[in-house]
Amino acid sequence: MKQLNNYFLLFTVIVLYSACTTSPIDIDYNEDQCHACKMIISDSRFGAELVTTKGKIYKFDAIECLVPELNKNGADNYKYIMVTDFENPKTLIDATKSTFMISESVPSPMGAYLSAFQSIESGKKALGSKKGNLLTWNDLCLHELFDFE
Repeated sequence: MKQLNNYFLLFTVIVLYSACTTSPIDIDYNEDQCHACKMIISDSRFGAELVTTKGKIYKFDAIECLVPELNKNGADNYKYIMVTDFENPKTLIDATKSTFMISESVPSPMGAYLSAFQSIESGKKALGSKKGNLLTWNDLCLHELFDFE
């Protein structure tokens, strides 16, 4: 009986610890809803996620839904700022280290033509001869696309 209690205690500790971790989780495409616009997140080449310092997770169907939320609350409130790598659908990557492309050749869910790439090299390759721009995370957050004043 004592051994059973020890297993129960260990199980409880593991469950409580896992509930307190602040890590990104996968987006459940065609099930999860965008925190900002309330659309179902359906295109696996897009999507984004914010994880607060307290572990609360907010999912978005597009980067253009995430950035205004981040600008409103301040980046210091988030432990993870994640975006989906356009070249690797369903794969979340660190937004602050990503390259972003704005090109009318690649529509995004909310119509900003905005996609994310793991590196500058993959962004350049994707842009190729298309008309458009590549931006860093800092440039993107300051882009006129998000200037609401």
